[in-house]
Order: sequence, then C-alpha cells, then structure tokens
Amino acid sequence: MKSSYFLGAVAASGLVALGCAVGPNHKAPEVKGGETYRGDEKSAQANQKRAKGEKTPPTFADLPWWAVYRDPTLFSLVREATSKAYDLRIAFARVEVARQAHRAAIWSLWPTIGVNGGAGSAVGASSIPTFYPPAQLDGQFGIGASASWEPDVWGRLRRLTQVQLHRFEAEDEDRRGVYVALVGDVAESYFSLMSLDLQRSFAEQAVQTRRETLTVFEQRSSGGVGNDLEVSRAKASLRQAEASVLRVGLAATVTENTLAFLLARPPGPIARGTALDQLELPPDVPPGLPSTLLERRPDIRAAEKRLLAANATIGVEMADFFPRFELTGFLGVVSPDLSVADAVRGGVGLFHWTLPFLGGEKERADYDAAKATWEGATAFYERTAVNAFREVANALVTIQMLREQRVAVDGQVQALSDAQAHAMDRYRGGVANYLDVLTAQEQLLLAQLEVADLMGRQHTAVSRLYRALGGGWPLPDDDDKKDDAGDTKESVATKATGNQATASP
Repeated sequence: MKSSYFLGAVAASGLVALGCAVGPNHKAPEVKGGETYRGDEKSAQANQKRAKGEKTPPTFADLPWWAVYRDPTLFSLVREATSKAYDLRIAFARVEVARQAHRAAIWSLWPTIGVNGGAGSAVGASSIPTFYPPAQLDGQFGIGASASWEPDVWGRLRRLTQVQLHRFEAEDEDRRGVYVALVGDVAESYFSLMSLDLQRSFAEQAVQTRRETLTVFEQRSSGGVGNDLEVSRAKASLRQAEASVLRVGLAATVTENTLAFLLARPPGPIARGTALDQLELPPDVPPGLPSTLLERRPDIRAAEKRLLAANATIGVEMADFFPRFELTGFLGVVSPDLSVADAVRGGVGLFHWTLPFLGGEKERADYDAAKATWEGATAFYERTAVNAFREVANALVTIQMLREQRVAVDGQVQALSDAQAHAMDRYRGGVANYLDVLTAQEQLLLAQLEVADLMGRQHTAVSRLYRALGGGWPLPDDDDKKDDAGDTKESVATKATGNQATASP
C-alpha cells in the first residue's frame, strides 16, 4: 500500500503544472477566546511570566492522563478500555474507510488502462431438421485495449483529492476525540463508583450506630425509664439507614455495569483501588491559553478539517462549469481466426462540456449547495470553538465552588459528629430528649453522604476540565504516526485489540 500511495503522490505533484485549481483557498474563521479563561487567574500570572521571558510550568492539558489519574487501579482500567473499547474500534474502522477513499481519489489522477476480449458464435442448419449433416459453427473472436485519462486542467481532481484528504483527517481527529472521551468516561465512572463506596461505608456506620442506639432505647424501655415511642422511632431510624445502604448499593451496581461496558466486558464487579477519601486530587496547575485550545481539542480540529473539505468541494463544483478534457482511446482486432486480423477498430475522444445555459442548471445547483455547505461548516466550527471555551470556564468555576463547598461541609460533618456524641451522652445522663439523639444521627448521615458525593464530584470536575482542555495527548500511536496521510498502518482489528491502542507512559 505504501508503494501505491507513493505513486499517487508523485502523480498528484506532477500534474499540478497542468493547470490551476479553481475555487477559493481556505481561510480559517477567526474565533477569539481572550487571553485567559473566565475564572482562571493562574494563566494570567503565567502569561506575565512568559512575557518577561521567564520559564513557566506545563499546563494541565499538557500532562499525560497517567500523571492526572494517579490511582494504579484506575490506570489499569483506562489501559484496558483504550485497548478494546467498542467506540474506539468503530472509530478506527471509520478512519480506515476515509483513508481508502482518499487513496482512491489519488489514483483518479492517473490514466486508466484496460484490456478486454470476447468470443461469439452462431449455429446454422438446413431448412429440414436433421442431425446429419451436422450443424455448422460460425465463430468470431475479438480482443482490444482501452485507455482513458482526464488531465486535471482546472484542478477538479486535485480539489476532490483534497476533499477526501480532509475528510480522512477529520475522521482521525474524531478518533482522537473518542480516545479522550473514553479516558474521561472511565475516570468519571470510577470516581462515581468510589464515591458510592464511601457513601455505603458511611451508611453502614450509621446502621451500626443506630442499632446500638436502639439497644439502649429498648433497655431503658424494659427498665421502665424509657417508653415504646422512643423504641419505635429508633427502629424507624434504623430502617432508614438500612434503606440508604441498599439504595447506594443499587447505584454502585449500576455504575459497575456502566464501567464494565466501557471496558468491553460483560456486566460484573469492578476492582477498587485507593479509597476516595485517601485519593489525592491532581496537581493544581494552570489550564493554559485559550488559543492553544483551538490547536488541541479534537472536536475543534475535526470541525476545521470538515470546513477545509467543504471549501475544497466548492472548487470541485466550480470546475464543472469548464470543459472537462477526457482523453480516451480504443484499439482492437476482430477475426474468426486470432492469427488473422480481419478488422482493426479504434477511436479517440477529446472532451465534453455541459454549457451552463444549456442543461447546466444541475452544475449550478451543485455549486450553490457546496457554498451553503461551507457556510454551515463555518458556523459549526465557530460553534464548536465557543462551546469549548464555555466547557472550560464551567469546569474551572465548578472546581473552585466545589472546593469551597467541601470546606464548609467538612466543618458541618465535624460539628454534627460532635453533636451526636454529646446528644447520646446527655441522653444517657437523662438531660437530653431521645429526639435530640435521632435528629443528630440523621443530620450526620446526610452530611456524610454529601461529603462523599462532593469528593466524587471534585475528582469528576477535574476530569471534565482535563477533557474540556483536550487532555490525554499525546495518543499512544503519536510516536509512530507517519507524515504522509497515506502511509500504511496496522489493520483496524490489530489497532483495536493490540498495543497500538494501549496507552502507556
């Protein structure tokens, strides 16, 4: 395949001199993202240092995913997902389809040569049906060769090759987007699972505490100090905690099944690593400049490639307004005996041209449609870029707000934990009412569940910022990526299941 692409590249470069390529040249729309993201002060400080010539640390998106997600178990899950995930295999297949379409477009620049042959016969007989004398066989044979070539005078074929090249590049960027999204989805599902584990741990602790409380209430009731109302309320509180354990357990099972699907596994249990309350957040580093986002995010890059393809399509349709030169020829012989040529036949064609004012409305309509497609692709590119800025800004403010909220709820948990202990001591001393104990226990459990949820959301918010910045680069195969878009790569199946799709630091 490498040799065919090499010959195609030679043809493409050699035929450029035959004529100019009609149609507009691409100019990327200007999308202004500002000097910093909204809610980001660190990048402003880094920009000042950069302007002074000082060295600045790498941005958050420059970190490889294994430096962001530092849990060994999560590392193993991400590697497994990127080696065999369904979406990634589908993306590889789409890239291969686009690659072959580009290859076919390159070969359209070359002459086409064909050889054909045939034989015919007719059976004759006398007017009286008989098997003797036998019927006579009249045979005729023919063989010929044909050749055709369209000189790319107006650049129609070159523009068509550009269209297929940019579509191939767009599919490749989509593949990158699937990779980045897959890493983020696995991480977020894992953090959700760890958060649910922590919530279940708190709920199980609450069950144990409320069982002990129920025992105390039952003992006081049997001793004539308490009453049945206290016991009933304690039982209800215990059942509420047990229901919380079941509810969280159900959510954890569903999350495990979701994560197993991302790993291309059947539904089943998922291994856990470091507990969420022991897992550190990734390093707090600046996200970088908004201008780099346009160069990094796969969806923005894919949108620009499709805009390039739409621009080249205008050139293809514009070239149809001009005469299309097609050099065709045929030469062959016809004879009942291949050793003697009774007839030699041949012909040559030069060009055809559909005049714009005589049947050319189809070409005009196709040209107008191509322009409309380009306008839509331009709007889509701008929309994709602005949406990327929005996602980064939302992720930044979410991280900041969750950090502040976590500080407040941590303080609430500590205060409620103390309140629960004090309420129980006062109840045993006959000073506090049983409602003080149950209320403190219920409030503590709710606050603990909120803390566990916040921990998971914090890690998820960091993961979403990393994804919004186009993090996860370089991809595992970037080191082996060829300069020529037509270079041979491994088969889709090999990439989807082998080391080529497996991330490693």
